[in-house]
Amino acid sequence: MKLKPSILIVISGLVWLAVGIYLMQLGIGFLLEGYTTALAKGSGTPLINWLAPYMGGVELTALFLIVVALYIGYIKGRYVLGKAAQRGVARIQALPKPIALSKIYAPRYYLLLGLMILIGMSMKWLGVPKDWRGFVDVAIGAALINGSIIYFRLACLERAQE
Repeated sequence: MKLKPSILIVISGLVWLAVGIYLMQLGIGFLLEGYTTALAKGSGTPLINWLAPYMGGVELTALFLIVVALYIGYIKGRYVLGKAAQRGVARIQALPKPIALSKIYAPRYYLLLGLMILIGMSMKWLGVPKDWRGFVDVAIGAALINGSIIYFRLACLERAQE
């Protein structure tokens, strides 16, 4: 299937958005699970337990971690993944038109994607506490959602030029 560059840019943005939403809900679930674990047992959640005395309790600590992770994700999405999105769009725009869907990402990108999936799975295998996993997943999810917005903006510009 061969598509216009603007369609491929939107598809790429949708992929980032979908993965970002998945990671965000997964991370919030982990943080809420860490919150309930900290309330019930008071152990198994080192990050929440460490911060709770300074934050005024477990509830505020869980909320604080979500807010901080969202902020970190925003910054990473805006300044790091935003540049990656711009490079991806420039690559798509440089391809001969119409473009095959299989050319949406460079081969290097698939290697990076596989590495990121492996790192995410290794957190489970290594027994990383749920509050830490949740914090990381929320931050990465927020970054991907922010990066997807850049894809969508650039798709609108590309569409205007077609």
